Amino acid sequence: MAGQFHLEQPPFDRALNGRIVVAASDEATALSAAQSIHSIITMTPGASRAVTTATGPQIIAELGEYRVGSTFEVTIVNLAGATHPIVFTANATGVTVTGSGTVAAASTATFIGRVASSSTVVYYRK
Repeated sequence: MAGQFHLEQPPFDRALNGRIVVAASDEATALSAAQSIHSIITMTPGASRAVTTATGPQIIAELGEYRVGSTFEVTIVNLAGATHPIVFTANATGVTVTGSGTVAAASTATFIGRVASSSTVVYYRK
């Protein structure tokens, strides 16, 4: 017998399956779609380095069943002792980073990704 309330399937499973930890090398890094959602990215940069997301359509495809308004987080951990920043950068196709994407040395920044449309994702600095 069906009850009054029915639990819906979550809009995508990756939100519930934990986070990927990516130890990025000391170079400009292009994230895969899987690494662009629910990930912790660590790096010890020897100079200013960019970490660039996958495209909006690639990220949305990785999410599987999505809904506009669905959210996820990406955390960037800069392990440099001093001086060298990591810049979280939007792929030019269907991704925007709102707020500063610069993660200073010896600090961490978390970005909330939000599905804005069927082909676009916006990351907001938390």
